[in-house]
Amino acid sequence: MRKLVMFTIVFAMTLATSMNAQEKAKKLKLYGDVRFRTELDRDSKKNNGDMRADRDRIRYRFRFGFKYQLNENFDFGGRIRSGNPMNQQSPHVTFGKEFHSDAFSIDKVYINYKSGGFNMWVGKNSLPIWEPNELLWDGDVNPEGVAMAYKMKLGDNAKMRLSGGYFIVQNFYSADGKKQTFGQHANISMAQAKFCTKISDNKLTLAAGMLKAYKLPNKPDGNMTDVMNYTILPFNLQFSMKNGFALGADYIMNMEDYKGKVDANYEDQKTGMDFYAKYKINDKWSVKATYASIQKYAVIDYYAQDDWVRWGNSNMTRSSNFAGFGVALKYNIAKHFNTQLKFWNVKGIAKPTGASALETGTRIRWDFNIKF
Repeated sequence: MRKLVMFTIVFAMTLATSMNAQEKAKKLKLYGDVRFRTELDRDSKKNNGDMRADRDRIRYRFRFGFKYQLNENFDFGGRIRSGNPMNQQSPHVTFGKEFHSDAFSIDKVYINYKSGGFNMWVGKNSLPIWEPNELLWDGDVNPEGVAMAYKMKLGDNAKMRLSGGYFIVQNFYSADGKKQTFGQHANISMAQAKFCTKISDNKLTLAAGMLKAYKLPNKPDGNMTDVMNYTILPFNLQFSMKNGFALGADYIMNMEDYKGKVDANYEDQKTGMDFYAKYKINDKWSVKATYASIQKYAVIDYYAQDDWVRWGNSNMTRSSNFAGFGVALKYNIAKHFNTQLKFWNVKGIAKPTGASALETGTRIRWDFNIKF
């Protein structure tokens, strides 16, 4: 994997040195970020009533990417990331494996076309939706497929953005184990309409969409004999005020019928909601508080955020079936350099059949983030 890192860096440097300084400044953009994190997990109960051992970790994240503007309409780019390649939710690496060589993987690779308010990309890239948090979809999960979006103005004070995409998640072999065809893969399609308007000096944002998943494995490394469908409708509302306050709410509902298909205790666990308040105190300080309640099948748990809970394993976080609150305090040390202190306290919503307790957890994180 180190060869992949060196190839990417050498390729970017070759592009940079093959052009004069003016062309490089106009066409090639190099970017990246580094994070150092201290993380403490406490009071985490399993659904059998046993307590998980307290856990303290020091972690880091490294990402490096480039974007090249080929001409007026086309650009292409890519990015590599640290972290377990089998874990799509997290690019973080834990300190403690002395002198080991860390794994790197391709995080993004795409070709993008843009003309006026329309753009379209093919490859592996960010999900083309707006979301004020990652309770539905983790920003580190970059799907592979094709997506498009169109932006338009609606008068002097309003804008609309329509977006959609189709993504291949996992290929399966046919029943005889010999063929991989278009009918033999798990896939996700999505669409969203986002509306923004100014109200005096304030801003109102509304969004509604659909995320449809077909033949999705119950686990990221699952097979076609254990698959599920999802039809998730997310709705978002945010009101941002000139004085630095912002209030928001999100609602998620899964329209699939799981009667007789899943654990009976989870059959009707298909909705989620959150409420949050943010305040930008000044150019240095900001704070955010969130309450969330996400039922078991309101989201695809191994594609949702991995911040709130410890539940799962090194390859995935089970980011659903919890309710609780989170608080975040951010301080901007310098341009492109900040530190954030975050706290979450959660409790499970429903127990699987045979379980004796609801899962619980308390988590504290202190991050230092720098980017270029």
